[in-house]
Amino acid sequence: MSDQTKQNVEYRGYVIVPKPVQGHDDLWHDGYQILKAGASVSCRTNTESAHNSVDTAYDSSVEFAKIEVDNLVALTE
Repeated sequence: MSDQTKQNVEYRGYVIVPKPVQGHDDLWHDGYQILKAGASVSCRTNTESAHNSVDTAYDSSVEFAKIEVDNLVALTE
């Protein structure tokens, strides 16, 4: 896993904090927190998406969070 994979991602004025969670089935589930100006606006854990590796779960968590950010931005435009 690259060092960048574990870093927070800035996207459209929000900060995405990827937080994948390992399930009891040894699979990794998406998880993330979205921040705006330091305040949490959304947090998701143990989503239905399951992955064999933590690397894939990090990438997927960021992609799902970006979709949510896009929706938040659309609501405020």
